[in-house]
Amino acid sequence: MAIFRFSATVISRSKGRSSVAAAAYRAGAELVDERTGAVHDYTRKSDIQHSEILAPEGSPDWSLDRAELWNAVEAAERRKDAQVAREVQIALPRELDASAQVSLVRAFVREEFVARGMVADFSLHDHTARDGGEQPHAHVMLTMRSIDGDGFGLKVRDWNSDELLVHWRERWAEVTNEVLAEVGVDARIDHRTLAAQHAEAKALAALEPEPERREALEGRAVETDRAPSPYMRASWYMEQKERASAEASGRDYAPVTDRGQWFEAVREAAEERLAQVRELVVHAWEKTVALTHRLLGTEPRPEPHVEPASPREQAEDAVRQWQEAKERTAEQDASPAVSPQDRAAEAVQRWREQAAERQASAQVAQPGPTPLPSPEPDISPG
Repeated sequence: MAIFRFSATVISRSKGRSSVAAAAYRAGAELVDERTGAVHDYTRKSDIQHSEILAPEGSPDWSLDRAELWNAVEAAERRKDAQVAREVQIALPRELDASAQVSLVRAFVREEFVARGMVADFSLHDHTARDGGEQPHAHVMLTMRSIDGDGFGLKVRDWNSDELLVHWRERWAEVTNEVLAEVGVDARIDHRTLAAQHAEAKALAALEPEPERREALEGRAVETDRAPSPYMRASWYMEQKERASAEASGRDYAPVTDRGQWFEAVREAAEERLAQVRELVVHAWEKTVALTHRLLGTEPRPEPHVEPASPREQAEDAVRQWQEAKERTAEQDASPAVSPQDRAAEAVQRWREQAAERQASAQVAQPGPTPLPSPEPDISPG
């Protein structure tokens, strides 16, 4: 059965997000964020069915290149809390084949987004639904600034209005139902709330003289006479039950409630953010190591390739470590106790030897007049 879902969110730096990383994740691509230097590689994602970029007439050629487009979007923003892009998520009717789904999304994106001056980067994904069938959906990333042959201009505030979002939701339902009717599918989607659908079906059923039609409307009224989503605990139990069922049957888990879908979206965003953090940490470490070698004038040593130890070797190594620890314990028990004064004297002697070695090394590295010895600290015991 066709379902309706049309939601819009904003990708903002204040939440630690990047349009380059988001575009790479949704398109299953590898993109380099020129602002941070991070490399976002999601080429292993297997649920990407189609990716495409549409730009308004007169846009520069680079706007159709995913890497250049979103790096230009990031470069146009100076604020650390800037809103860099808008994302629209749309559920697609499974009654349509893949080609029809792509055509439907492309036509809607061109009519409602590109025609208003936005550059749209959309990707179609597919998951396994609760009943084992397909769960196709689309991610549409949109620019928030006007664009012409010279690049990005000012942000268009009218694109943020609630009225425009309501129009998009209504228009998506209209064009989807038109396509479903053209291919002979009876299923329809409705952008309105369940309460509004219930009231309409109930009123029409009371006025319908034809028994079959009235029965269908009454069934529709009963179907829509429910809460939009179960409360939190019920949703959690339903999702846990579905997850266990999916594992038992060997299929992929997919949310079965509205709250479950929301939590799944949050989890995906969290995984995306975690991947970004890991990439930033690795990148910062690599830059630190490279800078250290450059300052010291040394060359980085290649990491040795170590073959993984077999279970037998691991066991033998564990026994050897246990025996060594046992021997060290026996030696410590047999050795006479050392007083605090003796330990302090040994520490002073080691400090003097290390200081002498450092002084000798400095004289060899930079020949010149012998520096005066630094006064020794008075750290004698007592």
